[in-house]
Amino acid sequence: MSHPTLELKRAYLALRRALEHTVRRFGFTAGQFDVLQLLMHESEIEHRDLQRQLAIASPTLTNVLDVLERNGHVVRRTSDHDGRAKAIAITDSARAVCFSKAFCAAGDALVEKMFEGFSQKERREFLSMVGRVRHNLERVAGSG
Repeated sequence: MSHPTLELKRAYLALRRALEHTVRRFGFTAGQFDVLQLLMHESEIEHRDLQRQLAIASPTLTNVLDVLERNGHVVRRTSDHDGRAKAIAITDSARAVCFSKAFCAAGDALVEKMFEGFSQKERREFLSMVGRVRHNLERVAGSG
């Protein structure tokens, strides 16, 4: 039997590969989609908050944002809360792609594939357990 940490890592990597495959046809990388997914539900997010939520280094996030901005998917502006900070917002054109029927259908298909063979009860239990694991691990590293 494999170690639980290795199995979680393998599941995460399989998810990243499947997500990359899914969003590629819409012109995004998985890393770009991570940013857009957070921005779809906020009017704007400060750079440091995006960095914290995605758990990536600032230079990595800057590179992702540079490409998204160049392609017209995000805009950066001075934060209303802190004049020294940059806030990032999704553009209307990116929002149109991310909320399009085709994009949503592709995302739904990925989730269905991920939970293939699971009952609705097993899906709910799995998500609850993953949330508990995340909470427990955040306390170990002091980030929760």
